[in-house]
Amino acid sequence: MADIELFAKLCRDETEQVSRLIAFLEQEQQALIAGEALRLEALADEKGRALEALALVSRERQLWLRAQGVTDRESVLTWLKDKPQACEAWFLLESSLGRAMALNEFNGKQINLGLHRTHEALGVLKSAAASMMSYGPDGAQAEVPIGGRHLGSA
Repeated sequence: MADIELFAKLCRDETEQVSRLIAFLEQEQQALIAGEALRLEALADEKGRALEALALVSRERQLWLRAQGVTDRESVLTWLKDKPQACEAWFLLESSLGRAMALNEFNGKQINLGLHRTHEALGVLKSAAASMMSYGPDGAQAEVPIGGRHLGSA
């Protein structure tokens, strides 16, 4: 297999793994929006396996590029100038990675929003619990001990 064909295949393999990850990120997004916390646990395991598989193919492509003396995005673009088949595979990979990153960022924001709402709710509940503590079971205001000693005691 020619170098160009191998590079294109490596990009296509990686794009396939990114597409698999995108599917999990989309499911995660749906679960976050729907508030299905239990579904997130199962998705996290599957997403983790997808990330591991992606890391393997990504590393293979990166090692191959380094062996060709291509070490950064600029040198990749220069190297691809006269290789349309490889160029197409590369840009499809970049596009897929961009989609995955956008989904991951959105999901992160959803998680942070959920955490913020949870913290707000806890604050409200703690305040309500504290104000209720000053009343006894009979509804009368209970004595709240302020200090360790009563006035006049030794």
